[in-house]
Amino acid sequence: MLRGRWRHVPAGLLLGLVFCMVSGCGLENPSPAEGPGAEGGAGEPADSLARAPSQQQSALGSSVAPGLRVERSFRKVVIDAGHGGDDLGAPGVSGSFEKNITLEISRLTRLALQERGFEVISTRTTDEAVLLERRTSLANASGAGLFVSIHANSAPSPSAHGIETYFMDQASDEAAQRLAERENRAGMATGHAAPARDDVGALIADLRVGATAQLSRELADTVHKALVGGLASFYGADRIRDRGVRSAPFWVLVDSEIPAILVEVGYLTHEKEEERVRTRGFQLQVADSIAASLDMFAQRAERSESRASGAGGGLQ
Repeated sequence: MLRGRWRHVPAGLLLGLVFCMVSGCGLENPSPAEGPGAEGGAGEPADSLARAPSQQQSALGSSVAPGLRVERSFRKVVIDAGHGGDDLGAPGVSGSFEKNITLEISRLTRLALQERGFEVISTRTTDEAVLLERRTSLANASGAGLFVSIHANSAPSPSAHGIETYFMDQASDEAAQRLAERENRAGMATGHAAPARDDVGALIADLRVGATAQLSRELADTVHKALVGGLASFYGADRIRDRGVRSAPFWVLVDSEIPAILVEVGYLTHEKEEERVRTRGFQLQVADSIAASLDMFAQRAERSESRASGAGGGLQ
């Protein structure tokens, strides 16, 4: 899906292009109201996401109206708790379900980010099903600058374990492709539809994904390094397996107009890792690591944005 011509464009220039594309390049229009699910405190329900599908379409839509400017901020983040409702996600060896683990880690991450001064939008705050495309639409329409989807993994082999972080692109390997297919099939099983594309829409989407891909990769690198480092310090480096940063065509990331990543915090099919992932200490450490890394990334991105009119380069 991603065309190779965008891979080597300097991140500074990409950042300017991304914000030009998604904000209307300075067109003078009223800013939209705060997106649904915006939270100033812990535990507030994302009311619009609990509505009937027809009402969700009205509240979230697929994008903002043409020509309207979306004021984006790197200090405004969308946190997505994977799965929910009838979509249980990966089953754990002890009977746990991914949907519950991701919801709690997302809640703790929201609190950790709010303590750092971020405005946080949650795609869900209860055990409810939210369409994959609605999650991305919420992020695009909200004015957020970053999107993080939190998941837990599974594998046929009970020995598979470790932490992985993904950004949107062609699959980096067969394992990444299989994981994306499994996540996307789970969406289909609970009533999600594959993203529709016409020729023009596909071209625009390709340009948008290409322009945000490098920033998403840098976001994935930043968050992954903090996650692995934080958990290794907490548990010991020999107990945390770093499975690296990878790419895969996850539907929840496909239409994102902002830097977006998907984090797999561990394997629920690995007995010891599932036991660890379910603990309060692990979940707090994951939340703190994600919050700290997003804070670091936001500061660097804001500096790069202010220099975007100059020579290109990576985030400073």
